[in-house]
Amino acid sequence: MAYTLTQAQAFLDADGQIERQQLAQLLGIHAVAAQGEKRGIEQLQRDLLKD
Repeated sequence: MAYTLTQAQAFLDADGQIERQQLAQLLGIHAVAAQGEKRGIEQLQRDLLKD
């Protein structure tokens, strides 16, 4: 497979965006878990499953 520099950069940019989204979700999980409220955790689960 031979990709152009522009294509390779686009793949890396998309991968970076996905990684930032996953890290933001993980941060949300930790923040809600630290609060320890069951209702907040359940709401976060619903929100994450929508994506």
